[in-house]
Amino acid sequence: MALTNPAPEEAIRSFRDIETHFPATTLGQGRWYILALSTITAGGHPGFAKDLYLYLISKPEYQSPSERQALMRRLREALVKLVSVVGVPKPLEAIFSMGEVERDEDKDYSFSREHWKSGPENQQRGREWLAQIYRHNDTQTQEMMAAHKDLRWLSVEITYGLYLSDHSILDGIDTELVVLAGIMMQNLARETGWHLRGMRRIGVSLDDVEAVQQCVSKA
Repeated sequence: MALTNPAPEEAIRSFRDIETHFPATTLGQGRWYILALSTITAGGHPGFAKDLYLYLISKPEYQSPSERQALMRRLREALVKLVSVVGVPKPLEAIFSMGEVERDEDKDYSFSREHWKSGPENQQRGREWLAQIYRHNDTQTQEMMAAHKDLRWLSVEITYGLYLSDHSILDGIDTELVVLAGIMMQNLARETGWHLRGMRRIGVSLDDVEAVQQCVSKA
């Protein structure tokens, strides 16, 4: 059940619940918090990103500045990608929230899209990732956008070309966790179905997809 104006203790319980039920054995230990961050941010509680961050850095695997910097790169990239699903303000608030408790020695100043350019290579990368998620069903989505070409352009060039096909920090599964969580938390049934199907198409098992869906519902 979605949290309604949760207290920090409730948020931590929710994080632990997601961590416990996330299919880490098959999908990997370092993914559950990508889902958790995307869910709380898209769901209207970006201020609890700092509680998630503090919970994470209390763990043994994040006890050095370099480990915490690597963690922040992944958290930040999840929020950057979430922009394509929910817009700028909520991810920005989540970043500001984590910044309130981040130590100076842990700050990561890397800039992943510093040299990004629009053009044929970006279009190709966007189309290739879009094709993996949608496969033959993309013909139908193109038809739905036939009279709305600006939105098709936005999908190829920006949503997929700029954001979702960049797997330099978060891989394809991480990326779909961000997208699915962001869409589900907005109660978008059509797009939720597309991306549940998309997770299967990039190799996630049916059982794991169902577990991920349940984890989003726990936030």
